[in-house]
Amino acid sequence: MLKDFISKKEIIKIVQDLVSIEGHKDTEIKESKVAEYIHALLDKEDIENEVDIIEKNRPNVYGKLRGNTDDIELMFNGHIDTIPGFDMDYDAFKPFIKDGKLYGRGSADMKGGITAMLAAIVAMKRSGQKLDKTVMFAGVIDEEERSKGTERLIKKGINPKMAVIGEPTELNVSIAHKGMEWIEIMFKGRSTHGSKPKEGINAIYTASEFNRLIYEEFSEILENRKFDLLGNGTVNVGVIDGGDDPNIVPDKCVLKIDRRWLPSETLESVHEELEDLAKRAVARTGGEYEIRALREFTASMINTPHSIDKNHILVKEALKSTEKFTGKKRKPVAFPAWSDAALLSNHGYTEAIILGPGNINQAHANDEFCDIDEIYQAAEIYFDLIEKICK
Repeated sequence: MLKDFISKKEIIKIVQDLVSIEGHKDTEIKESKVAEYIHALLDKEDIENEVDIIEKNRPNVYGKLRGNTDDIELMFNGHIDTIPGFDMDYDAFKPFIKDGKLYGRGSADMKGGITAMLAAIVAMKRSGQKLDKTVMFAGVIDEEERSKGTERLIKKGINPKMAVIGEPTELNVSIAHKGMEWIEIMFKGRSTHGSKPKEGINAIYTASEFNRLIYEEFSEILENRKFDLLGNGTVNVGVIDGGDDPNIVPDKCVLKIDRRWLPSETLESVHEELEDLAKRAVARTGGEYEIRALREFTASMINTPHSIDKNHILVKEALKSTEKFTGKKRKPVAFPAWSDAALLSNHGYTEAIILGPGNINQAHANDEFCDIDEIYQAAEIYFDLIEKICK
């Protein structure tokens, strides 16, 4: 068992060290210092590892325990970036422990999960057990922005058979999540003086008609379209921007939309349905429209939905392990956010689950924390999975 090879004190030290290292988009060093720390830890334990520089100060870091073949049977995948500290309730990068919880930016999202993964890999190495199949740790950059780290794995052909994503799930086995597509629609009218509005085409009116169709018709259509565990997809008009002055009929109005879509839907249908509503709005008020995906803000390989069969061996074994170490019988659940599991499963042909310590509600919170016992239990679960799947 894991406790025979690594102590709880060592695990706490690792997570404190990781949380104390800044690694986000607003710092010049990006994720580089986090990767350096992990690289040094793996080196110290004589674990085969590699630092893979993707951009300046932005390296993935890999660790590997080899089996009888080079094929990767199981990957533990975790993002080493966090969001910035912003205006947290305390110093974001000076972690402290209170009432059994570790506080600090990234403690839940997801340095607690990374710590558990590293602890499991280190413990397995120290145990001296010979693996039949290869297990890999992948600390990846940029998940909080465009997922360039996991996309790098796919582009390099690093395709594990199975993967565990360490996002915070309170140690529940998450087997599905929605996709996320950001879409911009620009409505174009014709400008004229505000005293003669009928001589122009008011683009804000066209956008308003589109919004009415979303609110009165399309939202209900989505609510009636269900997927197991996930429920229904959603649409949200999050930005509206049009017009210059009150005395000018606006010739342009831009909407930015967040569309969460189901594994049973397609990206083509997501765009086609919104485009159909745009056509209807223009038909009523006049003008034109342009529609495009906001790819500059999302993963270039698309933030697709994710799902894995609840009867897959990885799901079944993970459920057994979580029950074994938490004492609670659990069922598969949905993950409420997006994760890199989608990229691996849709592009890398990997069967993946999301399973990690911490509560998703704490991710990005001003008082972000992670329960220390959950971090330790996650390490036990990960170690158990290595033994079950790779031996």
